[in-house]
Amino acid sequence: MKIEKLYSFIFILLGVTVNGQVRQPHSLYFMETIPQISQMNPAFQPRANGYVMLPNVNFDLSSDIALKNIFQKQGDSWVTPLEIQYDYSKLRRATGKKATMFNFAADIDLLGFGFRTDNGYFSFGCSEHVLGNFAIPSDLFKITDEGLPPGTILDFSPLRTQGMMYMQLLFGYSYKVNDKLTVGVNVKPLMGQVAVASKIDKFKLDTGNIEQWEIDAKGNFYSSGPVDVTTKVDDKGKEYIYSAELFDFDDYEINDWTNFGTSFTNPGIAFDLGASYRIDERLTVSASLNNLGFISWKNKSNLNSVTFNGKYTFSGVEFNPLGGDDFEDLLNALGDSIIEAMNYDVKHDKFKTSLTPVLHAGASYKLNEAISVGLLSRSAFWKKGIRQSFNGSVSLQPYSFVAMNMGATWQVKGSVHFGGGFTFLLGPLQFYLLVDNIPVYWSTLTIDDEKFMLNDNTPLYIPERFKTITTRVGINLVFGRHGYMNKPMLDKGKSSWN
Repeated sequence: MKIEKLYSFIFILLGVTVNGQVRQPHSLYFMETIPQISQMNPAFQPRANGYVMLPNVNFDLSSDIALKNIFQKQGDSWVTPLEIQYDYSKLRRATGKKATMFNFAADIDLLGFGFRTDNGYFSFGCSEHVLGNFAIPSDLFKITDEGLPPGTILDFSPLRTQGMMYMQLLFGYSYKVNDKLTVGVNVKPLMGQVAVASKIDKFKLDTGNIEQWEIDAKGNFYSSGPVDVTTKVDDKGKEYIYSAELFDFDDYEINDWTNFGTSFTNPGIAFDLGASYRIDERLTVSASLNNLGFISWKNKSNLNSVTFNGKYTFSGVEFNPLGGDDFEDLLNALGDSIIEAMNYDVKHDKFKTSLTPVLHAGASYKLNEAISVGLLSRSAFWKKGIRQSFNGSVSLQPYSFVAMNMGATWQVKGSVHFGGGFTFLLGPLQFYLLVDNIPVYWSTLTIDDEKFMLNDNTPLYIPERFKTITTRVGINLVFGRHGYMNKPMLDKGKSSWN
């Protein structure tokens, strides 16, 4: 079986999807002067009577391990994984019991607009999205610490790669039912462009003895995207992947790019639901459930799937970290052995991918006309768990043309970090910047390594506890920026419970 180019296909799958769940900065939830507030809760009506959304960008990066786990401090200096004194056992202890997650996501709001009616608010938008996640099995780090002695059983089943690139249209409507209750919905048709998903039920490696290893594996890889896959049939009449390469985009014409970006051959739909309830003139509670949806990948011209199942026995590979063996060479040798041992099937069936539902629950309390405080709970529902965070913040609008938000977020099973944002107006032109997780702890890292092309004692400044960052920046044109929100005068210091 000719499988010499299967590596290229696997790395395309992994490379496309080292990215992750889309999250908005927590501070956006309480900044009613920014029209995009309705993306977090469709019941929220922007302050402006109307707006035109110019390009906006939201970027999100997160990891289960911090930089201080990757770059280890020993005495007064830091060491990298490339140095001989690096302790891989510490890295393994810092990872999760089963896997370490890495996430990256980006949203680009291309264009949009919205306007107010008597009791309602309409919103329309078009945006591009890239999201996914990559999970590295913790047992992979065990190799760097213990090597591969006979009798070792490694579980690689937590290995997972998921990702999507798609275009989204948004049709939103918020309706004020009465003076207290407001409800809203966002309907979001989706146009799938690229998708990669893995489903691994079993993937164990048993190094029973020096001469013979066993793999027990079962799972699937799915992909839909700009990949030219060449298949052949072996002597037994079974189809296999001979090569996989990215399309040559130099040969694409303008209409090819248009079809790739806007085609409904991979259709999908998603919904956001929200509600807001004003208990009195000071206290408001709200909740929203976002990203209830999926994409069905049906474009037969670029659908590919690899199915593997069974137990395989093969000759093991040698690896001795104390003897100076290179970990990269080990992975290459191990990968070659696994690919040669596996019996897999190639198909071109359609499949579905789901978005990650997110639940927001918040409350805001107005201290006076210019200052309010807010509490927000956010729950992201993964297939195998929930990512939970809590945020507390203070919003300040001393003048009509400027507003700010400052707060702190606690990521459950993570850390506490600070964030916030601001927005200001120059006539109808609005600019805003929001950031979650502003690094507080910084350390100096000195590296002398030819691979980094750095000179002796070259200092690098790193946020040692960095695990996550979410940033959003954008420009809007807003009209009637005070809206119809005729706030009553609030007596300074007066409590709504008096």
